[in-house]
Amino acid sequence: MSFSVKARCQHGDLIHRRQTADAALRKAREMSRAGCHDVTITTPEGREYHSSEFADLPRTPVVARTHGKTHPPDRPTIARPAR
Repeated sequence: MSFSVKARCQHGDLIHRRQTADAALRKAREMSRAGCHDVTITTPEGREYHSSEFADLPRTPVVARTHGKTHPPDRPTIARPAR
């Protein structure tokens, strides 16, 4: 299962393949910044997204952490004698 990233650049058409939607989006944005145009991403199911539709591209949900971040224990409070 792979995503195809297609674009037209100054030297012709380019096609890159990526395993995830996020990786395909990163490559598409990189190609756009490099001056390529007509950038599209095609999903493994065959649905084609033009650059104006990238926000609609289905993404893999972020996996929730099984445990929260750990923090060092609070410092013990040292009682100081009154003056």
